[in-house]
Amino acid sequence: MLYPEVSSMPSVEDRYKQASEGTRAVVDTILAADADDEAWVRQLGPALRGATVAKMLRVTPQAVSSNSNLLRLKMRSGRTGYPVFQFDGPHQIAGLGNIVVDLRKAVATEWTVASWLTSPNKDLGGDTPIAALKSGRRSEQVRVAAQRFASALAL
Repeated sequence: MLYPEVSSMPSVEDRYKQASEGTRAVVDTILAADADDEAWVRQLGPALRGATVAKMLRVTPQAVSSNSNLLRLKMRSGRTGYPVFQFDGPHQIAGLGNIVVDLRKAVATEWTVASWLTSPNKDLGGDTPIAALKSGRRSEQVRVAAQRFASALAL
């Protein structure tokens, strides 16, 4: 027999229990990171690479990487991703660029900006800022909500 019977192999749970404390700590860290990644993907959706964004916006990759209006996230892999939610076809959602620039000054990371943009907001009647901007009629409301958020962080 080339392969052992499946029933004779220890289960993953048994192997985990028999592993050293250090090995279990590494596995726990990997599983926690995976759960975090899944949560971010559910909230933010997919992200595009800079070259793809450049093609979509019909600009050079250098123009994308230097555009301060675009939200860019440093991924665990080390690559930069541009969340799809910020685009409406071949353009960034109207009004979003200024909000990204303003929030970037007040928050610790781009991930905080992304989280704020995609989280329900009481100032917007429970809508996410991104949904409010996509409606095309509420950019001033979103700008005011962003200023409140930035002010609250400064306290």
